[in-house]
Amino acid sequence: MQQVITLEPLTQLEHQIELLLLAEEYPDDFPQQLENLVALRHQQVELVLKQPDLSRAVFDDVVARTQVMKGLLQQHKDRIGAQLVRSKKSQKSLSLYSNIQQHGQ
Repeated sequence: MQQVITLEPLTQLEHQIELLLLAEEYPDDFPQQLENLVALRHQQVELVLKQPDLSRAVFDDVVARTQVMKGLLQQHKDRIGAQLVRSKKSQKSLSLYSNIQQHGQ
């Protein structure tokens, strides 16, 4: 029996990323939260795209959603960068930022 992967987990992760980015104040563990959410989203996208019966419409939707997410991260890049620099572990934070940039693309 074939397992069908829905887009609901992807939608939930994207919503969480949006809420985190649009927050009035970023929480202290913002860098880690963002990295975790972006990594989970990346895993979810891979699961969806590995489906043997993947339709063109779903593929196009995932690609479009990834572009939107990338745009959102770019839009908040300066604020994200400022938060990461302020973080206590600035060296680790900068490597997290680099990692987030790679996953966002």
